[in-house]
Amino acid sequence: MNISISTANLYHIPFETALRIYKKAGYEFIELAGYWKGGEWEIAQHLKDINPKDAIQMVKDSRLKISTFHDMGGIIEEGAESVVSDLTYEYMKYYDFPCIVFHAPHRKNADKEWWENYKPVIAGDLKALDPKILLCVENLSGFHADYFMPLIQPEEMLEFLDANGFYANIDTTHYAQAGIDIAHAASILKNKVKTIHISDHADNKKHLFIGDGNLDFIAFFSNINARELHSVTVECDISADNEEAIVAKAQKAKLLVENLIQ
Repeated sequence: MNISISTANLYHIPFETALRIYKKAGYEFIELAGYWKGGEWEIAQHLKDINPKDAIQMVKDSRLKISTFHDMGGIIEEGAESVVSDLTYEYMKYYDFPCIVFHAPHRKNADKEWWENYKPVIAGDLKALDPKILLCVENLSGFHADYFMPLIQPEEMLEFLDANGFYANIDTTHYAQAGIDIAHAASILKNKVKTIHISDHADNKKHLFIGDGNLDFIAFFSNINARELHSVTVECDISADNEEAIVAKAQKAKLLVENLIQ
């Protein structure tokens, strides 16, 4: 099991600078979050004008290792019916990712019938990827009323994962946004959890720095089979006024995670 940190935390600064910060903060592993734009969202904007080959070379030059690649899509739109984005296939040409994390698929103005028909599509798309890659599906929160978002309840997620041989990426903030206790979710998904996106939550504020919210991480990790984890990824607010302060905050997050998983 490794501790990594998401490049998406620092989407607002140049990608190479983000990598330098994480190296200075003592990280060996990162989660590379690919650029994505769709629906009403744009994510990992610092990679917008950098092609995947160059982005991977920047990571190699930084001497960081990629623990997970995060396909930041998941919105299923007309003309783009796959949960796997085109850029993900492109990135896979240049790096042997040990693990890829996908958001649970969601669609605007859809309903349960759409989801029942789409289940075999997502299963087929993911199973068609390299069988050596650990495939993890991330829980979402139901954060937008216009979108039908399945797999929010951990019991439903478990049924889907068991049926297809996939694994879970638990996002702690997303469960909190959905009003689901993270320790309960961990107890349900325990044997399927391979990756975690850790951040805190309080008063509808999402992805807070660890300890700045009210989530019970001790109870959460007591219900996780830590020996079976692939990675725990810091995906929280590490913003600060200057580079050295960001480095210090990233270092502190790493130490907090290390203490939680002991």
